[in-house]
Amino acid sequence: MADIFFDIGGNIRAVGSIRRGIDGQPQSLDSSIADGDTIGFHLRGSGSVRFLGVDTPEKNFQLPGSQASRRLDSAEWDAYLTDPFLPGLGSYHLDARLIEYLRGRVGPGAGINHRFHGERAEQALIEQVQADMDALGQNPDTFGYFFAFSHEVFDAYGRFLAFINRNQPNANTPNSRPLSYNERQLEKGVALPYFIWPNIAPFREKSLLDAVFAPGMAKRVAESNIDLSRARNFVSQARANKIGVFNSDNTLCLEAFEVRYLGRREIPNRAVIDLSRDDDVILQAQHYFRIPNVEDRLYIPPAFVPLFVTRGWRLEGWF
Repeated sequence: MADIFFDIGGNIRAVGSIRRGIDGQPQSLDSSIADGDTIGFHLRGSGSVRFLGVDTPEKNFQLPGSQASRRLDSAEWDAYLTDPFLPGLGSYHLDARLIEYLRGRVGPGAGINHRFHGERAEQALIEQVQADMDALGQNPDTFGYFFAFSHEVFDAYGRFLAFINRNQPNANTPNSRPLSYNERQLEKGVALPYFIWPNIAPFREKSLLDAVFAPGMAKRVAESNIDLSRARNFVSQARANKIGVFNSDNTLCLEAFEVRYLGRREIPNRAVIDLSRDDDVILQAQHYFRIPNVEDRLYIPPAFVPLFVTRGWRLEGWF
């Protein structure tokens, strides 16, 4: 079945048909067209949902100079991640301090390690969805997902961006469902947080301007919000219990976004605020590692940095 949404030249496109009624049949145009600028439509095909707020290790990704994905445990990836900064690989203008940090995380076996944790994360999600299906007494024909969208609805690949849970018809209130799969992955220690402003609570519930919190408030904002505080606690507990990606016998070497930017030979571009501190600093994107605990990083897309500067935040390490 074709994807509902797809990418053409960097722009997201979709294909739909005339909206259908409860009988599954196309409605009349009088019924499906609400007014002069609103059409009801039916989506035909399948789509993908990228979880907001979390990032799990990659199983496959393209190597530099290649458009084809390779398993992270392949010989090619293992060779590349042994030292992705060798002179023969061409120039790569990462900050010297970031390279020094990454050298402590790459090396022989880094790709195998990443693929291992990617498979663990996938299996954990499969088990959770199957458990929900069993709990509701449903099967693949009747089971459904419930999506909660945020500021960004799509990513650059035409995937929905959402918090996702099991669908419970007539009972989709927050207190009637278990934690979202996003949070459950964090709780199990198989995912790392990837908090990107303004797509996570409490920022997603406000206008962009209202969501820009004042300097000196990051820690208080993070601790006062139930959802964000709970997600951060899941990660710190997983670390303390040494489970999942924090397993002391096989700790995850590279974060997923690090594999992605190394594979693309790109430079990180999201600025970072430290949620463990009430200061006024926005770190430049390549200095994210200066915030050691991943649950303390709030990533700010480059287009939104001026909003924070206008509010009084101070850029550090940018020049």
